[in-house]
Amino acid sequence: MGVDGGGHRDPAVKRTATPALTWVEFDRTDAAAVIALVRLVASTGDPGRHGDGVEVVVEAPRPRLVADLFGAEPAAARIAVTGPGGRVGYPFHIELISDRGGNAARVLRAPRGWATSNSAGHAFLMQKGRPGAAFDWAGLVAGAVWALSHLRPDARDTGWRTAIDREARRV
Repeated sequence: MGVDGGGHRDPAVKRTATPALTWVEFDRTDAAAVIALVRLVASTGDPGRHGDGVEVVVEAPRPRLVADLFGAEPAAARIAVTGPGGRVGYPFHIELISDRGGNAARVLRAPRGWATSNSAGHAFLMQKGRPGAAFDWAGLVAGAVWALSHLRPDARDTGWRTAIDREARRV
């Protein structure tokens, strides 16, 4: 079964696995490709290879050569679109991976409707929502891009990329 825009299961939509995709490039100012991947994953209700869910990964461009020489790594956001068993619903969490580790959550000031967390050295940004409310896919993606932009203020607008990860393992 798929999920409609309001988060309700649609029995007319057949539940299938999300296709494995390679990296797709996009511009920071036009994240339509990322929104499309998030919608695709949500519509399938895919539990992922290990049953823990499927994530859409967003990665900022690699640091410039000088920064890279000093050990800077690309910043990434892992949007947990489905959870265990393929569940789709609020709150959605985004794991932030950067040079700052769990402290990245302390650097960000969460906008209204969002929360941050430093859990066991991992930074998370969470989109909250009311039960039965329509999912805000564009807002979810915008939150991930916003967080990465704050963690990597030197990142250019071009060269961002996204992909689906069916190998997610969560504890």
